[in-house]
Amino acid sequence: MTIKNEQGSFPWQHVPRPGKIYGAATVGERGQISLPAEARRELGIEAGDKVMVFANRLNGSMVLVKADVFENFADFFMTKLNKLEATAQGFFDTFMGVEVDEDETDSTEESEPGVDSQA
Repeated sequence: MTIKNEQGSFPWQHVPRPGKIYGAATVGERGQISLPAEARRELGIEAGDKVMVFANRLNGSMVLVKADVFENFADFFMTKLNKLEATAQGFFDTFMGVEVDEDETDSTEESEPGVDSQA
């Protein structure tokens, strides 16, 4: 079954997509590439900006991410991770760190066989 909206087009045709192909870049003799002008313009990349390079050696893919965008993501992630760590520590302290009274535990003292320890 295919879902169409009132105009007869598919609903996902009008949803903005975050990804886009900007074209190709050629690797020069010194390993440099020039990013397409449209990509630089739309992504706000200017001369001197740093980019992080991520790659998957298994399939030969590469991703470039503006360094400041990645740094913001890393800061956000670390903040959330620190909150999770504090929550986990609080949980552990509350539920796992409860001390048990010695009266409630079994005696670990060993007695000699056949000898009554109350005698």
